[in-house]
Amino acid sequence: MTPRPQELVRRDRELGRLRELLAVTRRGEGRAALVTGSPGTGKTALVRAFTAEAAAAGAFVLHASASPAEQGIPLGVAGQLLSAVPGFTGPDPDPDAALPVVRDVLVELAATAPAVVIAVDDIEYTDELSARCLLHLCGRIGAARIMLLGAGSTYQPPHPPAAALPVAELARHPRCLAIALTTLDEDGVAGFLRTPYGGAVDPAEARLLAPAWHRATGGNPRLLHALAEDRSQCGPLRSARPVASAAFKRAVTGCLRPGGTRDAARALAVLGRSATLTTLARLLGVHERAVGPLMDVLTDTGLLESGRFRHEAARAAVLEELPPRESARLHTEAVELLRADGAGAETVARHLVAADGPGPASAQPWAVDVLAEAAEQALRAVRPKAAAGFLDAAHRRCPDPVRRAALLDALAGAEWESDPAAVTRHLPALEQALDAGRFEADRAAGPLGLLLWHGRPDAAARALDTLDAIGAGERARGLRAGAAYVYPELGPAEGPAAEADRTAAVERAAEALVSRQHPAPGVTAALCALLYVGESDRAEHWHALLRETRTTPGALDTPARRAVTAAAAALVHGRLGRHAEAAGEAERALGLLAPEAWGIAVGMPLAAAVLAATGLGDHEEAARLLRIPVPEAMFRTRAAPHYLLARGRFRLAAEQPVAALGDLHACRDLMARWGIEPCEALDWSTPAARHQDPVARLSRAERRVAVLAAQGCTNQVIAARLFVTASTVEQHLTKVYRKLRVRSRTDLAELVGPGRPAQGVPS
Repeated sequence: MTPRPQELVRRDRELGRLRELLAVTRRGEGRAALVTGSPGTGKTALVRAFTAEAAAAGAFVLHASASPAEQGIPLGVAGQLLSAVPGFTGPDPDPDAALPVVRDVLVELAATAPAVVIAVDDIEYTDELSARCLLHLCGRIGAARIMLLGAGSTYQPPHPPAAALPVAELARHPRCLAIALTTLDEDGVAGFLRTPYGGAVDPAEARLLAPAWHRATGGNPRLLHALAEDRSQCGPLRSARPVASAAFKRAVTGCLRPGGTRDAARALAVLGRSATLTTLARLLGVHERAVGPLMDVLTDTGLLESGRFRHEAARAAVLEELPPRESARLHTEAVELLRADGAGAETVARHLVAADGPGPASAQPWAVDVLAEAAEQALRAVRPKAAAGFLDAAHRRCPDPVRRAALLDALAGAEWESDPAAVTRHLPALEQALDAGRFEADRAAGPLGLLLWHGRPDAAARALDTLDAIGAGERARGLRAGAAYVYPELGPAEGPAAEADRTAAVERAAEALVSRQHPAPGVTAALCALLYVGESDRAEHWHALLRETRTTPGALDTPARRAVTAAAAALVHGRLGRHAEAAGEAERALGLLAPEAWGIAVGMPLAAAVLAATGLGDHEEAARLLRIPVPEAMFRTRAAPHYLLARGRFRLAAEQPVAALGDLHACRDLMARWGIEPCEALDWSTPAARHQDPVARLSRAERRVAVLAAQGCTNQVIAARLFVTASTVEQHLTKVYRKLRVRSRTDLAELVGPGRPAQGVPS
C-alpha cells in the first residue's frame, strides 16, 4: 500500500531558507543546500514541497532518488538527473570524461532557464561517480543559475562506502547550507493534529491528545501521519489514546535502513528488556562502539526512549517483519548469550519458544528443564497463558515418554486455567498416556479430572482400571471414589455413612478451590458437593468463604477459577433463596467461560441461573438459558438431577405440567438409581405434589423402594441397594400398595415408572 503524502508541519522556517537560496540562485549566484535528519522527519516532504514551488515559478527541476540497491551502478544518480534534459543520451561512464560533460550540460541548461534546481533524495546512497559529479558541480556553480539540493540521513556507518566521502565533502563545502530537521515537540504535534492530515482536530482536543501522541511517536512526522491514518479507520468511536495499527507498523519499518538501524532494531526487539549495549553488540556481531550511534539514530527517529521502544506496536512491527529463518537465528543466539550471562529461566524460555523448532539450543537436555521451570514461575505469577506456551515447547522437545506425559498434563492444566475448551485437543494423548500406565496414582488426578470435566467417563474408568492393575492401592481407590462422586456409575453405592464421609471429603476439596495448590479440574466434584449442602449455616459458611476468596491476596485468579467461584456463589445464593444475587453470579460465571468450555459442569451454573430466573418470574430468561446446549454426558453426572429439577420447576411455573413431571420423575429416577438421599436441595416431590402426582404422597423411604420395585428389582436387591433388611422393604411395599391403591408390581410400574421421558435425558 502506497503511503499517502505528508503535509509539512512546523517547517516554514526551513522552507523559507530554501526559498532565499533559490532567489539568490536566480540572480546568477549558484547555491547548494543539504537537508539532514533522521528517517521520517520530513526530508523528502520538504524537498518535494520546495521543488514543486520552484517548478511553478519557472525553474527547471531535475530530480533523482538514490537507493542502496543501486549504489553500485556507476553514474546511476547522474543518469536519473540528466534523463529529463532534452536531447541528452546519458553521461560517459569514464570518470574523467563524465565530470565536465555533466557540468557543461547543466550550465548550458541554466543559461536558458530562470534557474535549474537539482534535487537528490537519500543522497547518502548515491553511487561514487555521481557523488563526485555533484561535488565537482558544487565547486563550479558560483556564476550559474544552478541550485543543488540534497536530502539524507545524519547517520554514518563505522566503515562508510567510498561514495560517502564526496557527500561528506559536499556537506562541508562553503557554498552548501546545512538544514537539519528534528522531530516535533508537543506543540508541534498539537499543530499537526489541527491540520487536515492530522484529522482537523479542534485546538482544545489537539492540546489534550498531543502528549500521548508525542509519547508514542517521539514527534516523528511519518509516525504521526500513520497514527492519524489508523485513527481515521476507527470510525466515530475514536479513542483519546493513539491507536497504532497497520499504517503505524508500516511507518515503523519504513523508518529503518538495511544493514544499520534495521539490524539494530531487530536485535533490540528480539532481546526486549534483556537488551544492553553489550548483549546488542554480541548479537549483532559488532563492537559496542558501533551500537551507540545506531541507538542514537533510532532515538532521534522517535522509535526509542531510554533504550526501549516507545510503543509496543513499534516492537511488534519489527518482529513481524523479521523473516522466519532470521527470527529463529536471532532467538537461538539470544538463548546462548543470555544463558551465559546467567539470565532467569523465563527470560531464556521466551527465546526458546520464539525460536519455534529444533535447533542447537532447543535440542540440548537443559532446554526442557528451563522451559518447565519457566512454566512454574509463570503459574506462580498467575500467567497461565505464558506457562502453557513454555509447557507446549517443553512437551514437543522432551524425548522421555514418562516425562512427556507429565508435561502434557501440566500443559493441559495450564490451558484449563485460561480456556478449558482448549484442553480438548490434548484429551486423546492424555487417554493414551493413562492407558499406557505413564501416570502414577499421585499424578493421575489431573488428567482424570480433565477427562471427567469434558465428559469422558469411559476413558476415566479405563484409566482407573489400569491404576488398579499396576497396584496403585489406596490412592487408586481414592481416585475412583472421587470420580464416582461426579459420575455415580463409576462406583458402587456405599451407603449413607460412606456417602457422608465422601461428602465431607469433597467439601474439604472444595474449600481448597480458593487455594493455589488445588488441582483445578477436580472442582467439578466440589461444585457437586455444594448442591447438597442443605443446612443454612453451611450455606452461609460457603457464602462467606467465596466472598473472602475474591479479595484474598495471592489467590490464583484465572478466568476458569473466577468462573467456577462465581458458579459456586450462584449455587450458594440459590440455596439461601437470594434469587437476584444468584442470577448475577450465574451470569458472571457463564460470561467468563463459554458453555462449551464448561464441559459437563455447565449444568451447575445453568441450573442456578434457571432457578433464579424462575424465582424472579423472568420466564423468558429461563427459557433462553434452557436453550443453551448441554453435553449428553452431563446427564450421567450428579449435576443432572439438579438441572432436571430446575427445568421442571420452570416448566411448572410456565404451565407445562406434563413436561415438568417428566423432568421431576427423571430427577427422582436418577436419585434412586444412584442411591442419592433426598434432601432439600433435590426436593422433586414438593413441586410434583402440587400438581397431583400420587407418588409425592409417599415418604422418602417409601419412594425409594417404590422406584426400585417399579424398575423390576427384587426385595433382596432393593435391600442390598438401600442397606436395609428384606423385611423392611416388604413393610414399605405394603404401605406403598395401600397409599397408591395398586395390587402388583406391574400396576406400580405403570404409576411410578419413568413414563414420559424427560427431554434431553438419555434413556
